[in-house]
Amino acid sequence: MKKRSAPSKGRILFVDSCNDTHGSLRNTLIENINANGSFELEGANEGQACLALVQQALQAADPYALVFIRVSQMAGWQEIETAPRIWALDPRVQIVLCVDHWDIFPRDLLATLGATNSRWLVLKEPVDPVEIVQVVHSLTEKWHLQQLTPYGLNSGADATGEEGPIDASQINEQDLLRTLLDNAPDHIHFKDAQSRFLKCSSAMALQFGAASPAELVGKTDFDFFSEEHARHAYEDEQKILRTGQPIIGKVEREIWKDGRAESWTLSTKMPLRNDVGVIIGTFGISKDITALKQSEAALAYHHDLLSTLMENSPDSIFFKDLESRLVKASRSEIQNLLRLSISRYRAAHPDTDEDTLPSHMASVEAFEAYVVGKTDADIYGQDRAGEFCRDEEEIIRTGKPIVEKSEKTVHPDGRIVWYLTTKGPWRDRNGQLIGTFGTSKNMSELKEAERRIEEVQAQLLMTARLAGMAEIATNVLHNVGNVLNSVNVSADLIGTQLRTSKLKGLARAVGLMDTHTEDLGEFLTQDAKGKLLPTYLRELARTLEVEHEAMATELGALCSSVDHIKQVIATQQSYAGTPRVVESAKVDELLDDALRMHADALTRHKVDVIKDHLTLPSLLLDRHRVLQVLVNLISNAKQAMDTVTDRRHLITLNAALLEGVEGAVLRLTVTDNGEGIAPENLTRVFSHGFTTRKNGHGFGLHSCVLAAQEMGGSLHVHSDGPGQGASFILEVPVALAR
Repeated sequence: MKKRSAPSKGRILFVDSCNDTHGSLRNTLIENINANGSFELEGANEGQACLALVQQALQAADPYALVFIRVSQMAGWQEIETAPRIWALDPRVQIVLCVDHWDIFPRDLLATLGATNSRWLVLKEPVDPVEIVQVVHSLTEKWHLQQLTPYGLNSGADATGEEGPIDASQINEQDLLRTLLDNAPDHIHFKDAQSRFLKCSSAMALQFGAASPAELVGKTDFDFFSEEHARHAYEDEQKILRTGQPIIGKVEREIWKDGRAESWTLSTKMPLRNDVGVIIGTFGISKDITALKQSEAALAYHHDLLSTLMENSPDSIFFKDLESRLVKASRSEIQNLLRLSISRYRAAHPDTDEDTLPSHMASVEAFEAYVVGKTDADIYGQDRAGEFCRDEEEIIRTGKPIVEKSEKTVHPDGRIVWYLTTKGPWRDRNGQLIGTFGTSKNMSELKEAERRIEEVQAQLLMTARLAGMAEIATNVLHNVGNVLNSVNVSADLIGTQLRTSKLKGLARAVGLMDTHTEDLGEFLTQDAKGKLLPTYLRELARTLEVEHEAMATELGALCSSVDHIKQVIATQQSYAGTPRVVESAKVDELLDDALRMHADALTRHKVDVIKDHLTLPSLLLDRHRVLQVLVNLISNAKQAMDTVTDRRHLITLNAALLEGVEGAVLRLTVTDNGEGIAPENLTRVFSHGFTTRKNGHGFGLHSCVLAAQEMGGSLHVHSDGPGQGASFILEVPVALAR
């Protein structure tokens, strides 16, 4: 007689009124390549349709191996009654009950399905896909093995009837048990009355770290687990021995003695009876659900994080579906929407009592329950919600976020609230777009602060403008004052020369000649005075020529000083943005002009000047700005030596042409051996208004820095300290004049 081969497929029937569940199970078992099996899956929406399918399968000699029944509390657990009716048609089919509550599971379950009936199993939802795959593999394999028993259905006979009933003598139950224990992925064990292992599956031995299942024989859970877990397991097994009542689907936390990470199992334990029905031990099957528990813990952790954020964030957070209906919102967002809704309600019902509000506005909790599922149009009104809706439609269309958009909300009472809103696409774990989410920060106070800042800024600009005008005027006066010293000197010299001029002698000589008009020839040749007159006139002419040249020179210097004064004023005006004037100039002449403007003061104060520089070519530079800086620096150097009495007063001028990064640079250095500068003042000497002198005003060096910056250059100072003198270094970009 031929042995019947096991079917290549397991037929599975799923009973649930929800079609989505059918699709989920199909994805887990059929579409998932990791399921590693070949199954046929059919579904029924209710018990009567299920029974019809079972009967049709039996008539076609292709019965179901496994039936999943989803049991719901809402239906009053009526689906449980389907199981006995299925067994009445097909006693070999395996049944798995998927339930959503443990604590209210009906007490008469065992009585209805049979406490010792091994054809049913209970799973608590949600069920991990890996757990579904493992259960299906185990139970369909068990079903196939049952077909080899004397009570198996003759579903394997071919159409010709060549195969007859299986001979029971050919079946070895030990082989069946060994096959199950060697190949089952779950942990299967048998224990005696003292909870010592009698036999276990290879998978269980592997997890326990044993080389083979034989190594576990005689050992107990106390040999592998912590006292806490082993004690609970032992007490459960002893209770089964006393009562004969199984423990089904218990979640257990396993803590290992060897220090490995804890694990979790879903365990079912039942009484082990001998051939006369006496309980002699226990047996059970455990499914490793560690990954599921870790996922649950991670999910709970992230849920707690989200809940904390949503409950405590001062910013508004919200999630909306593809129809822009609110799915979830933070407490702050709910409070904002509640305030807006109350404001709109009072505006629409002005005659209503102040304390009277609709029930959904009575509290934050009531309003939250009301607002979920609503759109912005339900809360803000159609006009205001249009902009929000357009933004969310654009996000859904493009998948691109809208970042930090300012949004204004006007309450019916006229109060304006500003929000800074960011919205983005909301996607599920598979990347599928399922809606939008966003955050909003109330920035009304910031907007008000910005308005006030703008007002203050306008006032400051006006004040700064006035202050700038005053500073420019002060700088003009200061720089003009330096040049006026030279103007005064030139004017004094010209005045003195005019007062002491020999021009009066010419007038007397002409008067003498006028008195001798009739006898001028005789007077010039015969008279003693007349004879001296030509000689006198020649000497007078030479003297007047010298006086003329001296006054012309001083007038030239005076005009030059006046021209520099005009340029100082023009330079100060150029700070408002007028381009600077670049012209060809010789550095020697610039230094001489600057010294000449201080010549009288330098002489009075007995200051010696040393010009330490090579002859430089003509350079293109802003002549009057450079001259302005030099005049100020020389004046500053002279004043720095006013209090020095123990050494010769000395100013050294140095000029050098350097190669800079972007071209030629003229470096001018004014060094004195005066009172020096304290280290803490080196960074302050150029500040507007800073001075260490009693009669100082702190304008000169500040104007020099501005002039240097206007030329694209810089002004620096160096001093070794008080009493060590100081050096001021001006560097400006230049070009060689052609």
